[in-house]
Amino acid sequence: MTAIPAWKRADNRIGIAFILPFAFAALLFMVYPVLEAVRMAFYELNPLRPEDSTFAGLDNFRQLFDDDLFWQSFRQAAIWTTCSIFLQTLIGVLLALLLHLPLRGMAIFRGLLLFPYIVPTVVIALILQWMLNADIGVVNWSLRQSGLIDENIYWLSTPTMAMVSTILLNVWKYTPFVTICVLARLQTIPLELYDAARVDGAGIVRRFIDITLPQLAEVLTVVVIFRTIWTFNKFEEIYLLTKGGPGTSTFNLAIYSFEQSVANLQMGVGAATGVVMMFLLFAGSLIYMRVFQFAEEDTP
Repeated sequence: MTAIPAWKRADNRIGIAFILPFAFAALLFMVYPVLEAVRMAFYELNPLRPEDSTFAGLDNFRQLFDDDLFWQSFRQAAIWTTCSIFLQTLIGVLLALLLHLPLRGMAIFRGLLLFPYIVPTVVIALILQWMLNADIGVVNWSLRQSGLIDENIYWLSTPTMAMVSTILLNVWKYTPFVTICVLARLQTIPLELYDAARVDGAGIVRRFIDITLPQLAEVLTVVVIFRTIWTFNKFEEIYLLTKGGPGTSTFNLAIYSFEQSVANLQMGVGAATGVVMMFLLFAGSLIYMRVFQFAEEDTP
């Protein structure tokens, strides 16, 4: 009896029919833009005169690597991403451990975790600009009233404090993502492991190190990778809060690409920046996963 090809079976055809719209949308809105960005990276293209585009080879990449602002933006993007991910992971794990406690009313606080996602980023940035205003902002007023400062802090007008402000915005908005993922994993850890550890005399710190952290390792790996990709590519939060200023002190590669493409009308250079960002993130993800795999294999 001749076997029926898998794609001709009725149930498989139904599955393929459901998958096709998603596959089409993925090709149109995900794969095509990436391929087009890679193509544009090798052309000298002015958006006002697209018909005059010429093949530039590697000239756009040479211009990038010779530009001091590109390397400044890269360093600032690395600082912004590293600090944001570290704080999000640390605070997210601590909040998840707190929300995992069997206390009355804890479900209400778990529901409040979604609040940062409900508020649009543009609203958060505008409110934060008012709060961090050096003269009339509630943050400086509160710090003065508590005696922590004697003079106003210019949060958005000095390079260091502007970077700190953008990091705090990112941490406030996306720490709940880490908390939700970690909390979901905590709720699946068998309680028998903790009971056995208590019988063996393990304290709360030892139980966290020997049981909780190993159980959270895989989910934290995924969370850190995704949050690194999303944070490194972030544009709207920094641009809405500081527009990359003061000067270029909060430029990251996303804002650099935007300025090259829109302000300088160098679409090829902007696309080349995007290609470099994709390569960096892809290589970083592979290295991180490889290091985590080695660490997991070495764990007894």
